[in-house]
Parts: sequence; C-alpha cells; structure tokens
Amino acid sequence: MIIKIENKIYLLNINSVGKKILNSNKVKIISLFIFITLTSIDVLNFLNLGHQNKTMSENKKAIVVLTGGSKRLEEGFQLLQKKIGNALFISGVNPIVTKKDLSMILNSNNSEDKNILFNCCVYYEKKSRNTQTNSIEANKWLIKNEYNEIILVTSSYHMPRSIYEFKKNAPDIMIYPWNIFHKEKSILDNIEKLTLEYLKYNLIRLQYLFKKNYSYEN
Repeated sequence: MIIKIENKIYLLNINSVGKKILNSNKVKIISLFIFITLTSIDVLNFLNLGHQNKTMSENKKAIVVLTGGSKRLEEGFQLLQKKIGNALFISGVNPIVTKKDLSMILNSNNSEDKNILFNCCVYYEKKSRNTQTNSIEANKWLIKNEYNEIILVTSSYHMPRSIYEFKKNAPDIMIYPWNIFHKEKSILDNIEKLTLEYLKYNLIRLQYLFKKNYSYEN
C-alpha cells in the first residue's frame, strides 16, 4: 500500500504490520493464560496447605492453640480431655489475662476433673503479637519440653499462614492441622476473608524471600 503525506511517498506493508499486531496479541494472551494458571495453582496450594490429611503417629504431641479467634481455646482443651495430645500450649495470650481467667474460660462450670487437667497440662505465653511470633515462642517451648509433633489449632482461614510460619520458624516440628470452621454470613464474606488471608500469606512469603523483619497482625 502506498501513502502520500506532504508530497512524500511511503510504502506501507500492511501484512507486516498486521502480523506484528497479531503476534503482540498472542504474546499478551499467552502471558495472561500463564499468569492465571500459575495463580490458580498457587491458590490451590494455599487452600490445601491447611487441609492436609495426615495419619497421627503414636508419639507424644503437644496441642498448640493460636489465640485470636473464637472456639480455638475450647477446642484445644477438648482435645486435651480426649487425650489426643499430652499438653496444651496457648500462644499469644493477652497480657492482661490471668491464669484464673483462662481457667474460667476453659472450665466455666468449675469441674474438679477439668481443674486438675488445667493445672497439670495447660501452659501459655504472653509475648506473641502475631502469627510469626506465635511460631517462634511456641517453638521455644516445644524444644524446652522435648516435643517434636504438634496438633495446631486455629481457624481454617488462618491455618495456611500459620503452617507456613511454623515451617519457617519451627522446621523440625511435625504439624497436624486442626481447623476451626466458622460459618460466615454470606459467601462473599467467606471470599473476602480468604482473599485477605491469601494476600497476607503472600506478603509473608515476600518477607522471608527478602529477609526483612515486618510485623503482621493476626
């Protein structure tokens, strides 16, 4: 095709330009497809991380509860009552909460059997402020008390990030996830919560990738 602009003649190869545009669009489509595929795989891995079905060994185990959500403490104590774990360690207790307060939460009817179990086998720490320090403080206690396996109790949406933190800060500990499921008001609420957790999960991955010390809330 010949184009005349200001008395100058230009030869325009339409086929060549068309091929360049087509190739450019192909690259964009392929890149988008790869991005969507990789993101989908990563999201599935994120969701699967907190729902691993592992057969528990006969070795002694500690039940580790991460505070910050409803029913976590009660569920952890019930596991202790059922002798699924040998001790209960609560990580991230509010500094103003006393041992008596914890006892009242876990034993509201003041059962003698529960009191005995609480006094012998429930431990806690108040230093943790986020999931990262939960894993660090829990690991210190686990090493001190010679535990190599834990039943990790936290909310289902919080579990993947918690497991990732424990793998980074307590790499020698075998983890059996124990999810606490919460029924949200709507599907959109569920999606919003999972999306927020997925973003936090990826921020933490970047943190370890670049070895920077950021702080994340539970």
